Amino acid sequence: MVIEDEEIFEEFNVDIDEELDDELPPDPGRVAEGLRDTGYDFNMAISDIIDNSIAANATKIDVSFNLNPRDEINIYIADNGTGMNKAGLRNAMKYGSKQRKEKNSLGKFGLGLKTASTAFCRKLSLVSRYDDNQVLKITWDLDVIARNGWKPIKSKPTKDELKILNSIAGDGTGTLVVWEKVDRLLQKSIDEYASKSGVTNAIKNKKDKLAYHLAITFQRFLDFDDRRARNVEISIDMNKINPIDPFCVKEELTECVLEKRIKITVDGGADKYPVILKAYVLPRPEEFSTEKAKSEARVSTNTEGFYVYRENRLINYGGWFGMFTSEPHYSLLRIEFSFTEELDNTFNVDIKKSRILPADEIIDYLKDTFISAPRRQANEKYRLSQTKKTAKKSKLEDAHISSNKVIEAKASSVENSEMKQVGENEVDLKNQYGTFRHKISIISGAKPGQMRIIPVESLPNGDLWEPCLADGKHAVRINQSHPYYQKIYYPILGQKITTTGMDALLWALCEAENSNINKEVETYFEDLRVTVSRQLKKLIADLPNPIDEEEVE
Repeated sequence: MVIEDEEIFEEFNVDIDEELDDELPPDPGRVAEGLRDTGYDFNMAISDIIDNSIAANATKIDVSFNLNPRDEINIYIADNGTGMNKAGLRNAMKYGSKQRKEKNSLGKFGLGLKTASTAFCRKLSLVSRYDDNQVLKITWDLDVIARNGWKPIKSKPTKDELKILNSIAGDGTGTLVVWEKVDRLLQKSIDEYASKSGVTNAIKNKKDKLAYHLAITFQRFLDFDDRRARNVEISIDMNKINPIDPFCVKEELTECVLEKRIKITVDGGADKYPVILKAYVLPRPEEFSTEKAKSEARVSTNTEGFYVYRENRLINYGGWFGMFTSEPHYSLLRIEFSFTEELDNTFNVDIKKSRILPADEIIDYLKDTFISAPRRQANEKYRLSQTKKTAKKSKLEDAHISSNKVIEAKASSVENSEMKQVGENEVDLKNQYGTFRHKISIISGAKPGQMRIIPVESLPNGDLWEPCLADGKHAVRINQSHPYYQKIYYPILGQKITTTGMDALLWALCEAENSNINKEVETYFEDLRVTVSRQLKKLIADLPNPIDEEEVE
């Protein structure tokens, strides 16, 4: 069927001027409900409100939780910032409030207070005291909005609200954000918990996770020795939060392996704005100075990658901007990516200030110029760590003793090749195709009974296995650092039958290579080992690392 453009135009022809004369105001209730689902998680929501407190020059901020006698959860965020008068209060509660004069403010889009709060509660109040010492209160209740539209509720602060505000602000200026009708904080409703202690524990779990999030997100503000951001004290239920540095720079074995300062122009203008890039390779878990430092570092695949800072506030961490998938070999690498508000549009900072989308040119620079060397160094450090862990946890030679005995007993009946050493890593290899000079790894002084299966720390090209000659016996070297060994081999080392089966398979592959190789196809067998080893690495990339999991536990 063919539809001509002319027919489509005639069918949908409208009077544009007439359309523009009529406004279509959004339904208040539907909009307010819809804005609850903008994608905030709890930690992100509280951080967004703390942004506003910092923007108001607060030096003290407290987040408190209250489970009242009616089993209702209330949450309060109090600060000693500049506070707001009536006009300021109305503007702050307006959806799409006016832009702040200070463009480098952590508060940015005029929506965070409302959308972050109503993502978890149905009733939001703002209580504030300005320099005229008058305390004002204004409230949004989603159920009231649905009935009355965008008309905020004005009332007097309660005694409890004044007490909480005064506990942080004293007699001075400050602001209190109040969440009531909290219906989305816990995974199930309060009456579904078996006991009140179950609710209390669930809230405590939320507070513990929030404390870590705030400690790392606002680290530069919380650390009074850090001069990049002004000092702010943040607490939960009046318990002070101590900063956590994701780069662990105070650890002696942390290395800043690369640092760059690049400049970016905006919209073809003359001004250039800096982006600071620093690559840190963290200590291996066993190398941290204390268990506390190790615990706070949380080294894992979830925490490797870029740490993005906007105006010294961490807005996102973990991951590689889509350039790579996260994998254990790079779990020690963290890269600082710091910029100022002038680059918000360039990096497509979202409404929650929780992620950025760098332009292709930036991604290309990071991938082609900046990141290769740090990834290589992190990989090398990780591999050394895994090798040492494996060696410490098990006497690997002992794990393969059974395999050596089985293969030794049967080798003479299955070997279809002969090797005679004629030089360093060089043999005369005789098989069904004749005798020729062949390069192969040669090992001398192997332990008795351990001359068929030889675990080693690494192999060229990252291969999983390769043939070798150990004190004149046909053997296989197995790479302990290969992910297949770490994730598949390691967990079964204590199971003699399974280990023997795996070892026998790799030994048989080596003997098959020895029996069928000649000068013409020599490189093909090498390529085969490289290809299979790389494919195995990719196939198991998303499997958990048993050693890492045990370290965390």
